[in-house]
Amino acid sequence: MPVNDPRFPGAVLLTLILAIVLSIIPLGESVAFWRPEWVALTLVHWALIIRDRISLVMVFAIGLIVDALYGSLLGQHALGYVLVTYLAVRLSLRMTPEAFLQQLALLFAILGVYMLVNLWMLRVISSGGALGWIYWVSLLSSIVIWPVYHSLLGYFHVQRKAL
Repeated sequence: MPVNDPRFPGAVLLTLILAIVLSIIPLGESVAFWRPEWVALTLVHWALIIRDRISLVMVFAIGLIVDALYGSLLGQHALGYVLVTYLAVRLSLRMTPEAFLQQLALLFAILGVYMLVNLWMLRVISSGGALGWIYWVSLLSSIVIWPVYHSLLGYFHVQRKAL
């Protein structure tokens, strides 16, 4: 059975920093809702690849950094990202890694839970107007971009033969 390892020691951290940068790039108001959940996608990728070596403490710290950058409730994204990583690791144990439709279903479920947690947190801290279906557009764009993004992140790890 092949073993996946990061190509270099800081590969996971570098891809997470790139995902954070992609997440905070300013977009116009009309396309901002279409922005994929880059950090969550990156966490799912690494949870599928190196599931036994991903640190929930590091994921929580990344979430706190994203909270600080967005100016959101401290711990909102941290909780969501820890949940995403935990679910990805647990559910990937029951999945065939090459099954594309299983990956998409897993991603849909995990990102759906993540977005529900974020929506719940938004409702708790504010009494703003209804977001409607437009809130869920980023889930759709994340699912659509996943195959390309997953294969691009594949350049950051190497596959070795197990002993």
